[in-house]
Amino acid sequence: MQLEELFLRKQELPILNETCFQIPIHPRLLDPNLKIDTSIAQRIFPEVAEDWYDDLSKYIPEDSQKKEWIYNVFLKEKPVIEKNFGHQMLNFWEDDVNFMDNGLVQCFSISRNAGGSIYFNEDDENCLSFGQLYIKFPNEKLKEFEYEKIGDYSKILTYSQHNIDHYPGALFLRNWAIRYMNEVFKQVF
Repeated sequence: MQLEELFLRKQELPILNETCFQIPIHPRLLDPNLKIDTSIAQRIFPEVAEDWYDDLSKYIPEDSQKKEWIYNVFLKEKPVIEKNFGHQMLNFWEDDVNFMDNGLVQCFSISRNAGGSIYFNEDDENCLSFGQLYIKFPNEKLKEFEYEKIGDYSKILTYSQHNIDHYPGALFLRNWAIRYMNEVFKQVF
């Protein structure tokens, strides 16, 4: 499979029910002998903020109060990234990441209290996907990300969610993880 075919795409990883999505992890990225650049996630944070703002401005919730809240809290002004104690800040969110020993991001967090995080723990059954509800890959790509085959299902390792309570946070985390994975693929493959 060519590198461009491996790239994750937003339409392949939809956000369902406002906050539910999965980001697959290619099995090769778990190789302990790999050395992944730990600066990638924070380096792309400003680009992700711009992309998130554009995507969020196209989102039209049915509820008028939610629409007004999203506009007033998130869309009133274009995102401005500021530095604070070694972190980049976007309004009340920050670029908080933790890494596995090989440099792969283990946890993306924008805020413990108002935004949420996604994390990977190989021993956590929440970090598995067995179908294509959240991951809309063509069969060939699904096989590429397959960690294990169980009957008719592909077992795929994914980031699991924690405290994602609204669409803007889910959108930011999903977009950040997609862009991050694509940058890692460029480095590794």
